[in-house]
Amino acid sequence: MSHSRFIQTSLLVLLTVWGADAAGMVHLKNRPVRTVGGEIVTMPGEASQTQHWVLQFAAYPGAETRAELAKRGIRVLQYVPDSSLMVAFRGKADLSGLHVTWAGQLGAQDRQGAGLDGARAYLIELHSDVSAKQASAILNDFQKLESEGLPANYQMVAANYSALTALASRDEVAFIMPAEAERGVGRRRIVCPGPLTEAGNIGDYATTGASWSGSGAATIPLGYHFDNFTSQLGQSVQEAQIVLAFAQWMKYANITISPVAAAAQSKSIDLLFATYAHGDPYPFDGPGGVLAHTFYPTPLNTEPLAGDIHLNDSESWGVGEKIDLFSVVLHEAGHALGLAHSSDPNSVMYPYYRLQTGLTSDDIAAIQSIYGAPSGSTAQPTQPSQPSEPTSPTRPSQPSQPSQPTQPTQPTQPTQPTQPSQPTQGSGSSTDTTPPSLTISSPGATIVSAYSSTITFSGVASDNVGVSSVKWTTSTGGSGAASGTAQWSASIPLLLGTNVVTVRAYDAAGNTSWRAVTVVRSE
Repeated sequence: MSHSRFIQTSLLVLLTVWGADAAGMVHLKNRPVRTVGGEIVTMPGEASQTQHWVLQFAAYPGAETRAELAKRGIRVLQYVPDSSLMVAFRGKADLSGLHVTWAGQLGAQDRQGAGLDGARAYLIELHSDVSAKQASAILNDFQKLESEGLPANYQMVAANYSALTALASRDEVAFIMPAEAERGVGRRRIVCPGPLTEAGNIGDYATTGASWSGSGAATIPLGYHFDNFTSQLGQSVQEAQIVLAFAQWMKYANITISPVAAAAQSKSIDLLFATYAHGDPYPFDGPGGVLAHTFYPTPLNTEPLAGDIHLNDSESWGVGEKIDLFSVVLHEAGHALGLAHSSDPNSVMYPYYRLQTGLTSDDIAAIQSIYGAPSGSTAQPTQPSQPSEPTSPTRPSQPSQPSQPTQPTQPTQPTQPTQPSQPTQGSGSSTDTTPPSLTISSPGATIVSAYSSTITFSGVASDNVGVSSVKWTTSTGGSGAASGTAQWSASIPLLLGTNVVTVRAYDAAGNTSWRAVTVVRSE
């Protein structure tokens, strides 16, 4: 869904449009396109040139329609609301009998995310059929940045804003958005495939405004159900982290997300861990690839699949380390509620994952544009530059009975994030629900500067049954264990630029608390 200002360029219309008569709508991120069209029978083209077009159909393009397109040499790349597909083809395209009512190509402004004019680095998304050789030629004049982990059709570059104008006009380009190169140096980047529909994922140039029924004053009640768990973490830890992620969205939106007793319920989010093929059209690709995927709510997906979140059990899941479960589910829950990707690199809904502490103002504006704010809400967004300040997420208590809804309660100690009590649902729950206490004594501020390649953190931690370990992670991909527990210290490596250091204390039951400090290293 679009929650950013429109990009102003000289090209304010689609480059080419086919059709006349019946009215419809194509939902592009920067603007809606009202479509009119009678049936289109053929599309012109050169056999040597691949073209990318949005085709709108008289009705939802189901499996039979997509199979027929493939038979005619027309490759389906993505779904575009409403009832449209982004396709690629060479030469003339035969559309007879497919009830295509409109066709159009993206314009330059449709391919540009908000905030490009103030960025130093850019994330370039090419259409998925563009080869690595083609991508290299297209971006030959740009300075390529280290892009470990990005799919082949994503490239990170440094460039002047003025140089993007010509690039945005190229048919091979799907979308351009700002990137924060410093936050990603030296670590694996993992791109989210975007919200899914049965007909394909939705591109970053498109949006929907999809939502569970209604908006406005009435609170929307939703459910969630754990279909299974990964063996990599304790069940109670997984439940707590996932419910905490839901609580962040409830804090700012007029919704409730409560446990339900069975899977496949209406208006309910099912969560499952799976590997490779697992019953939907999108098999996972093993370790080092897609972390998770989520299906948009109705009407773009039918029940019971609508809103479901699937997590790749081939990945290494953790809490504050490895692949952080809270951060991934926080992002995927946004898709389950109807949000598309954001162009703001600080946003939870930015297309690739990193360690998160809570929602930003960009995320909050997006979710409230669909559901509105909770009555009487005074909650504040997380500030990306100060993750341990009072705007960081408070870890709210969880209900002791699974049948009770989780409420978006206000934090009582905003400067001390607390871990939610472990749910009692399931045999793996723990009786100890008290998180450790954690203090960072040095550095003595939440934002500090440094010039050396390492910095020493130290502090104290305590717990009712004892602290089992203190660990640290950095936003640049570093991680390790501190020396000591009750009194701990750690020498932490720094890269040039911004390093967000998160320290977590753990007890034997899996309860955890955390603190974060932003360290800006200069030469």
